[in-house]
This record gives sequence, C-alpha cells and structure tokens, in this order.
Amino acid sequence: MYDKLFEPGRIGSVELRNRLVMEPMGVGLANLDGTPTEEMIRYYELRAAGGAGLVIPEICRIDDETGVGELRQISVTRDRNVPQLARLAEAIHRHGSKTFLQLHHPGRETPNVLLGGKPVVSASAIPCKKTQAETRALSTEEVQHIVQEFIEGAVRAERAGFDGVELHCAHGYLLQQFLSPYTNKRTDQYGGSFENRLRIVTEIIAGIRERCSAGFALGCRVSVEEFLDKTGVTEDYIHTADGVKICMAFEKAGVDFIDVSVGLYETGITCVEPVSYPEGWRHDIIRAVKEHVSVPVIAVSAYRGPDVPEAFLEEGTIDFAGLGRAWLADPEWGNKVQQGRVSELRKCISCLRCFESLEQNAEKCMPLECAVNPECAHELRYGELPIDVDHHHVVVIGGGPGGCQAAETAARRGCKVTLLEKGDRLGGQVLLAERPPRKEKMDFVPQYYETMLPKLGVDVRLGVEATVESVMALGPDAVICATGGDPLVPGSIPGIGGKNVICVPDALSRESYEDKRVVVVGAGMTGLETAEYIADKGAASVTVVDMVATPAPGTNQTNLVDLMGRLRAQQVELKLGEKLVEVGSDGIAVESVADGGRSKVEADLVVLSLGNRPAKELAEGLRKRGVGVCLVGSAVRDGNIAPATRGGYEAARGLFLARSARSSFCMDSADLQKFGAPSVMSDQRGLYLAYTTDPSAIERILPAPLKPFSMPVVTLSVNHILRPSFTDDYYEAILGVYCYLGDQLGQYTMSLLLGGNGAEMATQLGRDNGSMPKKLGTQFSIRKEGSALCVDLARRGHRLVHVEADLGEYNSPLCHLIFQSPAAGKSTKGCGFYYHFDRPALPQGGAQLTGGAINAALVQYDYHKWEPGYVTSLKMESSPDDPWGELPVLSVLGCAYSELDLTVLGEKKLADVDAGEFFPYVFAGWYDRTTLGEVGRV
Repeated sequence: MYDKLFEPGRIGSVELRNRLVMEPMGVGLANLDGTPTEEMIRYYELRAAGGAGLVIPEICRIDDETGVGELRQISVTRDRNVPQLARLAEAIHRHGSKTFLQLHHPGRETPNVLLGGKPVVSASAIPCKKTQAETRALSTEEVQHIVQEFIEGAVRAERAGFDGVELHCAHGYLLQQFLSPYTNKRTDQYGGSFENRLRIVTEIIAGIRERCSAGFALGCRVSVEEFLDKTGVTEDYIHTADGVKICMAFEKAGVDFIDVSVGLYETGITCVEPVSYPEGWRHDIIRAVKEHVSVPVIAVSAYRGPDVPEAFLEEGTIDFAGLGRAWLADPEWGNKVQQGRVSELRKCISCLRCFESLEQNAEKCMPLECAVNPECAHELRYGELPIDVDHHHVVVIGGGPGGCQAAETAARRGCKVTLLEKGDRLGGQVLLAERPPRKEKMDFVPQYYETMLPKLGVDVRLGVEATVESVMALGPDAVICATGGDPLVPGSIPGIGGKNVICVPDALSRESYEDKRVVVVGAGMTGLETAEYIADKGAASVTVVDMVATPAPGTNQTNLVDLMGRLRAQQVELKLGEKLVEVGSDGIAVESVADGGRSKVEADLVVLSLGNRPAKELAEGLRKRGVGVCLVGSAVRDGNIAPATRGGYEAARGLFLARSARSSFCMDSADLQKFGAPSVMSDQRGLYLAYTTDPSAIERILPAPLKPFSMPVVTLSVNHILRPSFTDDYYEAILGVYCYLGDQLGQYTMSLLLGGNGAEMATQLGRDNGSMPKKLGTQFSIRKEGSALCVDLARRGHRLVHVEADLGEYNSPLCHLIFQSPAAGKSTKGCGFYYHFDRPALPQGGAQLTGGAINAALVQYDYHKWEPGYVTSLKMESSPDDPWGELPVLSVLGCAYSELDLTVLGEKKLADVDAGEFFPYVFAGWYDRTTLGEVGRV
C-alpha cells in the first residue's frame, strides 16, 4: 500500500529514495547572522530521519540590505555562513535524504522595520495591500545586482553541500512581483512583455547553470494562479493559463523541476490554507502544469494523510508529493506511512497556529509552535523523554487535548497511567470545535489519542466522572488535572438565567434551528463559528453582538477572513460596539459603547459565547488531601489547543524528576530564612555584547513592577576601568536585560561583578553610590590582538563567560541599534534600573528589610573607539553563587570592542516597592548562595 509514495525518483541528476518532499516553511530557528542554530539542524535532521526523501529548508536570504524576510532567517549572503550551512546539509544527508536550498527575496512583502525603516523594494512602486509598507521600484542596475546575488547564493549553496536550489517565484515574493502584470509596470528590459517580465528569473537560471556543476539541481517554485479576483481586483494578474506558460518558459530556460503553488500575500488564504480547504483542492491547477511540462512536478495540496498524494501520483498529476505543515505535526510522517502505521499519524488540523505563533514570536526571537505537536521546533531543548524507572502511577482527569497529551507523555516515560473522562469519547472541547461546518479535520486530534493511548497501555476509562474519593481510591503518585472550564455566565445581567438562554456547548449540540431567530453574544472565533453552525442548521436569522469594535481581535487573519466570507454569504449580521445589558423573552437589550444609546435585538434564543471559567474545584480538593496535582489546559486558563497540548506534555515530562538546588537570581523563601556624588569612569576599555534569550527566562527573574522589553535582549559588558574618579583601576562585568518601567525603557542590572585593585571601593561608589548589587573576587581576562578579541570571566573557581570574536562586523545589524549606534566621537545616554533596600538592625539582633524602592542611574557614554565584532564563540555558565547561565543564548546579535568615558549624571527614585517582594530576585546579585551554609546568618 502507498507504493507510489515510496518509489525512488530523480530530479535532474539527483536520485531520491522516495517521492516525499518536505516543503520550505519558516520556523524561526536561525541565528540572527543567518547561520543555522543547533536547534534548526536538529529540527530538519529529525524530518529527514522521519522519511522525507527531499528536504527543502526555509526561505534563504540572498540580500542583506533589501532582502530580509524574517528576523531569524538563514542566509547565503556571506562566505562565513557556508560552514554552518554545510552542517545542516550534512545532518540531512546522514539519513539518506537529499536537500535543496530555497533562494528568496521578499521584495515588497516584508515590513519596513526589517530594512531599518527604509522603503521595501519591488518591480514597481506598488505597495502590498496586506503589509502596506512604503515601497519603491528597483532600478535596472539594482535588478542586475540582485540577479548576481541569486547566482552567488546558488554557488555558496553548492559549496555547502546542498544538492540543488529552488528559486522562490511564488507567494508574491520579489521574483513573482516581476512575473505578474499586477505588480510589474516597468518599462525597461525587466517589464512590459511576457518575456521581459520573466527576464530576471531566466537570467538567474542562466547564471546558475554557468557557475554551478552540471549535476546541481535547479528548479522554481511558482504561484501558477494568484486568485486576485477573490479580492475584487479587476487588473490583469497571473491566471492558471499564464502560470502554465511561465512554467513552460522556465523549463525551456533549463530548470530541472517545477514546484507548483498558488497565491500571494493579498490572497494568502490560498497559500496557507485554513481548516475549511479540503485535501487535494489544487488538483486541477497542478494537473494543468503537469500536462504542459516534461520536468518533474512537485506540488502541495493540503495533504494530511497519504491517500490523496498517493492517488495524485498514481494518476500522474504529480511526480513528488510536497508536504508542509504535515511534517511540523509529525516528524515521522514518512516512516509511519511506509511501515503501515497510518493510524498513528499525528495529523495537522490546519488551525494555522504555526503561522500565528511565528508572527507573534518574531520580535521575541522565538520559534513557532504546533498545536498538536508540543515538541515542534523545541526538539533539541527537550531532548529524549526521561524514563520513569519506578513506574509511578499517574491519574489524568479529563480527556481533552491537555489530558490526552499528558497521558501519552507519561506513558511513553514508563509510568502507569489511568485516564478518567466523563464523556463517552476522548477529545473534550475539540468534539464541540469540530461541529461547525468545514471543521472535520479537528477530529484528527481525538482520532490520534484514541489510537495511541491504548497502544501505550493507558487505562482509558470513559463515562467516569472523577471525584476526590474515587481518585484517592486509585492510589495515585501524582494527578494531572485537565478538567477544562465551565461557560462564563455573568449573573448580574437581568434575565440571563431565562430558559431562552444557552451556552456554546448546548448550542453546538442541537441539530436544528429551523425558523429560529438567534442572537450570539460574543464575537470571538468561538462565537462566530457557533453563529455559522446555527445558520447552517436553518435559523431564520443570526445576529452576533459584542462590545469589541472588530470581530475576533487577536485572531489569525487567514482564519478570520475565511470565516467572515462564509458568514456574509449566510447573511449573519454583526452588531459590534454593543454591550449586553438585559435579556428578555423576545430578545436582548444592548447599549452602545460609543454613546450609551440602547436598542433591542429581537431573538427567540440567546447563545452566550463569553469564554470559560477554569474548573479547579476537584484539584483543590485533592490538594487538601495531600495529593500532588498539576493543572493543565483550560483548568489553568481559558485557551485553545496549543497551550493545552504543551501544558500536558510539560506537566507529564516533569513528574518524578529529582531536582537539585537550582541556581537562580530568584531565591527560594526557605533559603532566605537563613539570611539577614556622581562618578566618572574614564578610559574604560573592553567588550559590549548582546544576545537574545528565552522570554520566559526573563519573565522568571524580572521583579515587578518591571516588564520585559518586546525583544528578549540580554547585554553583557566586561571592561577594565583604568582611570575612575573614585578609586584605583578595576575591572567590571555587568549582565543586564532590557525592560520597561511604565513607558520608560532601560536596562535592569541583574549582576555586577568586580575585580582588580579598586574593586572594593567600587562597591561603595561608582555607578550608584553603593545601592546597586555588586560582588568582589572576580577574575578577568580581556585580550585584543589585532582583529581578534577574547574575553573570559570567572569567580570563585567557576568560569562564567567565554567570548571569542572577530572585529569588523556584527553578527546582526540589530546590534548597532541595541547600543544606540555608537561611534568614535559620539555621546549617548542610558538608563539603568536597580532596586534599593535598607537593613536596619533590630534591638534583639538580626535585620529587617525596609525602604524598598526602584531607582534609575542616568549615565553618559563618550566614545573614543567602537569596533563592531562578530561573535564566533559565546559560553554563558552558572556557578552556585552566580547564575550567569540562567538566560540561555538563543541567537547572538554581535559585540564590540569599546574605549570610552562613562559619567554618572545622577540617580533618581522612581517608585516605592515592598523590599520583601523584590528581595528574592536581587539576593543573588548581592550575596553568595554558599554563605547560606557557611554562615548562620548575615
């Protein structure tokens, strides 16, 4: 079965073991300098090991000035990136897979901010209606330069060991902007006629053929149909017949394959399909191309299982099956199908959480997440599941996504697992979520767990409502409570308890609304989908009411556009900016948020879609009986599948693991019970460095009222102050993070370490006249030899920092902005936040914490030298006393060697803060953890 999917194939001279292709998708795992991280290499290696015959990693940048498509994006713009790209290719080859690199330039489909605020570029000065970024047309000379950049990118890709390249001529990016008459209004040799519009691509093809070896594969991904009529466009654009003609021209120009796609950003609903699009919906478009070209055709078409791509191969519609999100959901997709384990596939449900999270996490420099696969893009961080050698008994309460994932994870670890679900089927709220029209794919979630949990030996008990006594009778070692939530019903609204008022679960359980006038209160996605369900079931009228000004704020726009189009077709009315104030027997009264005016919405039935209240009562009862309980999913906070799945996974993963004392800037209260004029720093020489870290790590160690900066930036400075105004020369190292106090941006110093002759006095004076936490006893090494810079930092026998850098350029241009664009002869100002407290002695001895405040030190930097540096090695490590490794390095922005004078302009108190509240967070900056054991009290 599925013999076609696993037939060997050939693209050009490249032999492939099967017909499965992992299509390129950005995941947000690259370093900011364009090199693959270890996390990215592991991510793609697992997909190769999982059965992909060909792996095409995500979009690869060919131009650093105008071609930045994502903050964390691999790049072939520099020779220094080749060795790390080679490691990526080698990891994929290790498992018998081949790999092509996709060369990309976004053109107008990127925000101005990624280009440093400059206009984005395109074939013509026509902005993208989605990004609405200021756009300029490329000059003829610039076009020719970009042609050469694509060619050089291919040369570097071959040097790195890739088997071929794919030119991204799809999804509305730059090359498609030249191909389409919708975006190309040029009058030079790159615009006007069909041949001229294709010229940029045909010149790239010719150049790659000339510069790369004969066996190096070359192809194009082409949007064969732009679907712009769906947005009301009447101008000419790429229709299917045009797309076929383009593919034929590219074959004639010398490509080895065509990768068929559709759409552009303005019709993104067709590029990255939401749940309503069926598997195989692109069949006729793909077939049209296949009938007119003789080179192999790769194509995606929302494949989720193997049946549709197998049928497409059997009938000759495709030569290779391109799968995208299916590999995110299950990295072993190929192996499972080949081994006859199709029922074990964890299928993509087309919820678009991957794309939603990629956008939301971009400025945090964090990767995407998958709603059904909690390990996706975190494979290296998680590693192998720890085995529970004692086979503890885990009771999971609730069979929704969070509970099922917890049960699966615990069972894979070797635990004995009992799952209690009061319903007659696994799935929880997903069983309701799949009820609205076109959401059948949601059933993939319960299908997977209904297959896997019994295979893993989980004792699944359906139709059982858990109580404290029944759970205690099972004798659990731990309980994971995934009891979901109960619908919110605001009892203060008159009439809310009437018989004509129901909530979403009841609404989605009814089979008919024939001739009913229905009003849905709540215009989130759940309310809107419920309205569609009710309209589909024959309601006479459906009205959706909400206080918000726009429907489903914060929702992925592709999902929303898809749904809103269907609601308009069903004549569902939206009354937004209206607050529910009363429910009557024949409708509801609403009040305008804008002017307070009241009106009535007639209805026979009122459906409340106002979210859920976490159901925690059972968990609280078990805790009172001394049972260890973990809450996951909606039992913690009302949410969707993704946080529930991840919460279930992490809760079960962390059970029964021995935990040593954690090195952290935030001390446990039990440990704390064991305890009690402006300066000038002239001729300061050393290192300034910035990197991004896990936002949750900053949130964990940042004391209130400070709030994290949107981009999780950590700064490191290691300097020798040769001529301070208050003491002898000394060394200083500062570890800090960017954050806000209200709307004021500054740096919070978590740790300041000192060494050298004047260090002791620097603890009392210096930056803050003694209030900022400082420690002595640090060993420093700052070595600069020509363009090589090496910095080491150690304290009490433990290395904390090791940096190696080549001076000349940053890892990422963002580094320059982070440090306020320094240069010799320039001055900048900075603000540093720190906490102050007093410890007055008590008559009976000991100490108390008083006078808590958050202060700001205002400083000026006068630069004599600033040499940008490319960090080639960075190690941040923790010791028992100094947890400098607590903020993991995700991606290095860069560094600099600096010579400057620093002047403290002043300090000011910003707010009073309870010293007892923030003291756990600042303890490790002031005192050594080891003293808690060496001294009875301080």
